[in-house]
Amino acid sequence: MIGSLLGDGCLRIMGRCKVPAFSVSHGEGQKDYVFWKYEKLKRWIKTPPREEERIYHKDRSRKTFSWRFQTLSNEVFSDLYKTFYQNRKKIIPENIELLLKDSPLSLAVWLMDDGNKNHQAVFLNTQSFSLSEQQKLCKVLHKIYGFDVNINKHGKSNGIELYRIRINTESTRKLKTVVKNYLLPQFYYKIPDFSP
Repeated sequence: MIGSLLGDGCLRIMGRCKVPAFSVSHGEGQKDYVFWKYEKLKRWIKTPPREEERIYHKDRSRKTFSWRFQTLSNEVFSDLYKTFYQNRKKIIPENIELLLKDSPLSLAVWLMDDGNKNHQAVFLNTQSFSLSEQQKLCKVLHKIYGFDVNINKHGKSNGIELYRIRINTESTRKLKTVVKNYLLPQFYYKIPDFSP
């Protein structure tokens, strides 16, 4: 869940509920990945993943498909919600080093959710987090794994500069060894020249 919260997963407190539910949604091509997450969390899920049709926001005539599931609202998710959310907005918590330490699975899930390769390097698409939060993540990745990482500009949205994290070429080689036992085969393409 920590890897997912750094990536595409989210926790929500809905309606009159006082405790959060966790939801996952990925594109049609990642159906197997959604079911993999479902298997990990199904004790808190009443309904299996289902396909959803969406209207593409940049072209209203185009439809996209995704697979999603949502857990039941449960107290078990409350601590993570308090850690990762502030005023209902997802943040990078102060204790992120402790949460990622000794957890290569979390790093692998984060990569599967939001990573992509670019030549011989890997990017983590952290654009939804503030620049200072991304700087915090860079320090943590360096401290825990020894990765050389930096922040790259990645365009603008509504006049706001966007940034994302780049793991450099040499550190991408280290990344392979850290996640190799956790990365699902369908995501091998996200790391240059990857072989388990």
